[in-house]
Amino acid sequence: MNTIKQNGNEINHQLIAMEDALKEAFHLEEDKNEPWMLTDLAALSDLSEAFPQDVGKFLSATGWINSEGEDQYRLTRSGRARAVELIRAHRLWEQYLATYEGRQLELLHAEAHQREHGMSSEEVARLDAVLGYPVWDPHGHAIPDEGGLVPSNAGNPLSDVCVPGSAFRVVAVDDHPEELLAQFVALGIVPGTELTIIALGNQIIKIKTNDQILPLALTAASHIFVVPAVETSVLMGQMSVGESAQILELQGKGKLQRRLLSMGFVPGAMISIVREAPFGDPFLCRIKKSNVALRRKEADAVLVKQ
Repeated sequence: MNTIKQNGNEINHQLIAMEDALKEAFHLEEDKNEPWMLTDLAALSDLSEAFPQDVGKFLSATGWINSEGEDQYRLTRSGRARAVELIRAHRLWEQYLATYEGRQLELLHAEAHQREHGMSSEEVARLDAVLGYPVWDPHGHAIPDEGGLVPSNAGNPLSDVCVPGSAFRVVAVDDHPEELLAQFVALGIVPGTELTIIALGNQIIKIKTNDQILPLALTAASHIFVVPAVETSVLMGQMSVGESAQILELQGKGKLQRRLLSMGFVPGAMISIVREAPFGDPFLCRIKKSNVALRRKEADAVLVKQ
């Protein structure tokens, strides 16, 4: 069997291919919120067209998927857990490569893909600790926590909010297709970039960023996630009862930011202050149909636009 050495472990290429298919199945299930077909999975995977049945047999044999009727499948609990662990390891490696090895943004995905396989849960946890429990990877994607929570993307796709005259800040860019990411990097469209919509056409928008005007296909804009750009912002801990705001950024890094992220405090989300304790701390805020109690010191990790 064709094998490679990775993280001190011997891994075969078939297992890597099947774990990659498992991650695609996870994303497919998240997007569809319903059972999926092996042909759908084959269209997303880098596997040959003759491979779907082999994929189905392997993923079923490992207990990662269950059949739900004729060519209809869902992930099992163990399949979902393994997929999330792979995503977590991948995004942590991207952060490590950017922080400690200085790799360029468009080169992170392929290298992280090579390193994510064959890691134990303990090894992933140690990598997380070395990095200081980061909330986001360099592309702006949320890193799942140790409990397996995978937050939704921050912000909104630029293609959904491209009203001429609107100004935005990029919070995330998709890391695939890799050719598109390389184009974004060449144009200077990376997390933290501010841009303004100049014009909207049938399939093309014009944006102004970094003192240049650029045409951008709407299909490409769907891979860029943004929040409104504002000149002034405040810390959430400074808000009063009855006030509402939109989250712009989680400041700093570490377990507090992870906890906030798990409760839905992502860029682009709306929050409102419902009430506060007699001395003003803690206070109760409303986010995504849930009430959350926070101390003002904790809330100061959240930057908002009122």
